[in-house]
Amino acid sequence: MNSLLYQLYTGDYDTTLERDKRQRELDRKIYDEWEKVQKMFGDSFMDRLFELEGEREELREFLYFRKGFSLGIQLILEALTSATA
Repeated sequence: MNSLLYQLYTGDYDTTLERDKRQRELDRKIYDEWEKVQKMFGDSFMDRLFELEGEREELREFLYFRKGFSLGIQLILEALTSATA
């Protein structure tokens, strides 16, 4: 079974976007700057900073997912109600 609904149900639906050349360049520059911060503040500071950043990113991803899901439902409802009106 390879339907979109089944992929959503099983958690197999992949929304990972492929990074283009510009994004990879920016990632590299940001990584270089983080290395400078790590040298100044040490590993424990960086560990805590990345832990907090991970929590924030996880929440942000869920909020985007919820907003997108809500938008999809609204579009379906609008399509169904306008088709019957």
